[in-house]
Amino acid sequence: MEARAGDGARALLRVLRDLPGEVCPEEPLAPHTTFRIGGRAAALYRPPTADALVEAVVRARSHGFPWLLLGGGSKVLVPDRGFPGLVLSTAELRSWREEDGVLVAGAGVPLSRVARWGGWKLAGIPGTVGGAVTMNAGTRYGSIGEQVLWVRALLPDGRVRTFAPVECGFAYRDSLFRRLRLPVLSVALRPDRRGDLAPLLAERARTQPLDLPSAGCVFRNPPGQSAGWLIDQAGLKGARIGDAVVSERHANFICNLGHARARDVLELVDLVQDRVVSRFGVRLRLELEVVGA
Repeated sequence: MEARAGDGARALLRVLRDLPGEVCPEEPLAPHTTFRIGGRAAALYRPPTADALVEAVVRARSHGFPWLLLGGGSKVLVPDRGFPGLVLSTAELRSWREEDGVLVAGAGVPLSRVARWGGWKLAGIPGTVGGAVTMNAGTRYGSIGEQVLWVRALLPDGRVRTFAPVECGFAYRDSLFRRLRLPVLSVALRPDRRGDLAPLLAERARTQPLDLPSAGCVFRNPPGQSAGWLIDQAGLKGARIGDAVVSERHANFICNLGHARARDVLELVDLVQDRVVSRFGVRLRLELEVVGA
């Protein structure tokens, strides 16, 4: 296995050798996720521009390498075995400009900066703009899709296309970009300054286990119901497998107590789903993105 992984890393280095930016072979992925879980990638690339990212994806596809786009890593569970291909980090894609009150932001811009600029309902959500648009991230006050004016994304044939809001397919924790696996490169947003960030940040600090590594809410809320309430009523707060535990503070969070493995999290996910189905007849759907699932 290690020899094959090494061969894969060397092959990727050859494919990407003339591109700008840093390529890290055999890169551990746990530090790149908020869960702090996961094995190594064959290689991780930090493109300094959107054009470099596009070229890297085109090359990976043409050479048959699997690839994965990684922003802030806040809704991702990486397998213990890692990822056998190319991981592209959007960390350097932080372009930012304002035009007539409209924000044009690169995929790697932290969502916290957008919240301060004019996205109050996004306050306290970790991650980056690209991931937030892909997941249509939000709170009970609204989602980022409500502020989108256009999205630039990479198509499977290597072309870059600009999508109008009506084309983005925004739904609850979902979008066209998530369903079709289209990398988001940049987005234009209109401001929404209707609320104050401070109460939202205080609410999150009070109700969520921010002191432990997690991926945020694991399950989507069923229509008209709260996943956290269902899990709580099923008696699963504090349920633990290995170092993965259902939070006592918010039952829709699975936390890493220090040495959790992806398999621990997935076993706990299965336990929660089975118990909630048994108690309420409701099958909880994952909000968490499981790499390779």
